Amino acid sequence: MKRSKFVSATAAVGGAALLLAACGNGDSDAGGGVPDDPEEVSGSITVWTYPLATVDSLGWWEPHVDAFNEQYPDVEVEVVMQAFQNREEALVTAIAGNNAPDVVYFNPDFIPQYAEEDLLLPLDDLRDDWDTAFIDSSLQAMTWDDTLYGAPLLMQIMTTYCNTEVMDEAGVETCPTTWDEFRDVAPQFQDAGYYASEYSGTSTLNHTYYKFLWQAGGEVLNEDLTAAAFNSPEGLEALEFIKEMVDEGWVPDEPLSVSATFEQSQAGQGNVGYIMGANLGEHRTTIDSDNMDVVAPMTNVEQVASGSVGAWSIFNTTDSPEAAQAFVHFLSDQEFIEEFIADSGFLPPREDVDTDEIFADDPQTAEGAQYLDTVRSGVMHPQAREIIDTIRPHIQSVLLEGTEPQDALDAAEQEVNDLLERAG
Repeated sequence: MKRSKFVSATAAVGGAALLLAACGNGDSDAGGGVPDDPEEVSGSITVWTYPLATVDSLGWWEPHVDAFNEQYPDVEVEVVMQAFQNREEALVTAIAGNNAPDVVYFNPDFIPQYAEEDLLLPLDDLRDDWDTAFIDSSLQAMTWDDTLYGAPLLMQIMTTYCNTEVMDEAGVETCPTTWDEFRDVAPQFQDAGYYASEYSGTSTLNHTYYKFLWQAGGEVLNEDLTAAAFNSPEGLEALEFIKEMVDEGWVPDEPLSVSATFEQSQAGQGNVGYIMGANLGEHRTTIDSDNMDVVAPMTNVEQVASGSVGAWSIFNTTDSPEAAQAFVHFLSDQEFIEEFIADSGFLPPREDVDTDEIFADDPQTAEGAQYLDTVRSGVMHPQAREIIDTIRPHIQSVLLEGTEPQDALDAAEQEVNDLLERAG
């Protein structure tokens, strides 16, 4: 059996331009299932991973690679622990230098830009249990142009909860789960000297405006991703709901324009009744977990929670596609994901992983896991980040400068369509 290698690396490279088109020369037809006979699979692969919560050392990976090599003794796996800092620059530099990893950990926004440049292997045929074992939202987050390019490893959900101490003082009997229920109880929180909720003007729109847009039944882009779709009755309803929270004083002003640590925020100081989406671990640093009543994500027309997915992708520049596919298949097996979730504290993308058992001592996390099928992680488009940067100032102009919501959406739509036209 070949010895597995473990390399620690910190990718600190300069700002490389994303010139992926020149490198898109891999074999996009190499995707497929893993051969039935492990002895038919051989080769060397390099895997780029990152610190994933407490799974942040090469020592954690060693026994798992050993277990893989018990099945595939002729595959040499080199695990490289990269840094999240300068992550994209390191990838672009490696690709440009014909030194891309074979397998890489990706979040959803990486998929469209690399798949569009024909750099990733399709994974639709990698497993026969995608449709039966995996949560649909985890697969959707890794799908581009009707093709799966990422094998989900983990999920995150921004958990919705009420501060029960604040609820008691405000006389709120039930934590809201719909827009109308929130409107009903918001004045009670306010009359008791608390904020009903918080809205961040500096956070990604995936967790703010987009979430309300999706809850209203709208979409950011049209079906073929060629034009803006948010300037719609649903988009207007979402923006007017956010503006209503601001105008009524149901949310504090500071987060609209200033990013602060959670400890310094009104929510972190225990002055907010209803949290529309939170990192539980962060919030429990200052809020007593006994005072956190986890509830279903907010619903208007649709029930939607914001969150993310982490997955394994394979560059089609690999010299050992079958070895890479075998390893990614192993990394998406139930047994491996169970061990990873138990050690890392993330949530599983597989429905057959028992979160109640894994989080038996953490019922709030287990409760939040019930709603993973409502998670939407963002807009699948190569220019997703530019679209956010284009829309955000117009949302801010409504909240901070008094711009009429319809005027803001009109202006944002024009700029997004110009952006998409230039890219096309």
